[in-house]
Amino acid sequence: MITKTLILFILTTLNTYAVELKSGDILLQPLHCWACNLIEAETKSEFSHIGIVTKVENGIVYVGEAFMKVREVTLKEFDSKTQKGLKLKIMRPYYTASSLSQDFDESFKGLPYDSAYLWDDNEIYCSELLYKLFRNLNMTTPKARPMTFIENREYWFKYFKGSIPDGVLGISPGDFDDESLFEFIGFI
Repeated sequence: MITKTLILFILTTLNTYAVELKSGDILLQPLHCWACNLIEAETKSEFSHIGIVTKVENGIVYVGEAFMKVREVTLKEFDSKTQKGLKLKIMRPYYTASSLSQDFDESFKGLPYDSAYLWDDNEIYCSELLYKLFRNLNMTTPKARPMTFIENREYWFKYFKGSIPDGVLGISPGDFDDESLFEFIGFI
């Protein structure tokens, strides 16, 4: 008889994941970059990026993200950006609309990435993508709020080339790390 420990060992050895991911699962990701460090310090979170499982087909997990542009990648490609030695955190909405993948494709896929973190519909950043996708589908989402750029102010000044968007409506990956809104599933 095969034990759970043996199965987990085999899955780990094969570089697969023991957690069953579903459409709508939120993937909180720690990245390693200059701007990522600023985001993590400002939001007091270890997560500077976020993606969403859009679909699972033939055993392949697809993740929607705003990274360079709004795109869909495999879980393996998404996870390859995770900061070495750290893991993705999985949060699951209590309700996921069945049309999530379709709405992602029709409303967001292909939009340019917004490195200025402004709240508009022409460009979009990672947590703004999830917020707006969830709102379109009447799914629970954290509240958007005025953003601040207080921690490491001199670096934000450099990042925004002197025009820091203090007070602009926004949301961060860390805002989705909320067990009152989403179910914690685990780490991969």
